[in-house]
Amino acid sequence: MLKNLLTILFIACLATGCSSLRPSASTHSAASAPAKAGSGSSIQFISSISIKPDAHKDRTGSSVEPTTAVKTSATDKRPDYLSGGAIENYPALQFKYAILEDARVEELDNPKLLSFMDYWYGTPYHYGGSSRDGIDCSAFAFLLVSSVYSVASLPRTAKEQFDATRRIRRDDLQEGDLVFFHTLGKHRAVTHVGVYLRNNKFIHASVSGVMISSMNDGYYDKHYIGAGRVINQPQPPAQTAQVVTGS
Repeated sequence: MLKNLLTILFIACLATGCSSLRPSASTHSAASAPAKAGSGSSIQFISSISIKPDAHKDRTGSSVEPTTAVKTSATDKRPDYLSGGAIENYPALQFKYAILEDARVEELDNPKLLSFMDYWYGTPYHYGGSSRDGIDCSAFAFLLVSSVYSVASLPRTAKEQFDATRRIRRDDLQEGDLVFFHTLGKHRAVTHVGVYLRNNKFIHASVSGVMISSMNDGYYDKHYIGAGRVINQPQPPAQTAQVVTGS
């Protein structure tokens, strides 16, 4: 009798797969199974944390207006050079850009310029762009002189900027002057512009992004065309003659 009962239980176990006699793997399999490709959902790494590709691309046209030139997303904070918060980071920026410009710290006495450079430094190059998604050389020059020096009369392209500025000698360059280059082989047409800083250093939107370069660099020295001044530089005070009268 007992033998028959054991036989019946064995047959029933085989018919049902004996799930009660094997370790359960259903929970583990569901947790470790990879998400199916093409499902449209973002990649999940940790509970409630995901990474989504940034599909935003720059679609800026070729014109720059002072009121819309600086574009920030809803999550971007207002740039220091526009909000007046540059003073807070002034000492740190002085040290940082003194190294990049081969200058003494005390020479860098324009906090608005330092804040502007730090905001844009490293921005990728994009022809026709004027945002931190991408910017070209003439748009960068326009934004710098308009934001830092309140000069809104500069044209859009490098060639127009060259024509609109007053020619100065290379030895007379001062902070804020524009420096122009040709980059199309033997053709000496103006195709690139940067903003002079000091010690033969200038900042510009190059094909490698916004950066500081040396005018003594072989390439820029060879392709230099000229410099232009758009900012009214302060003039030294006139000395009045003293009249000496006899006693």
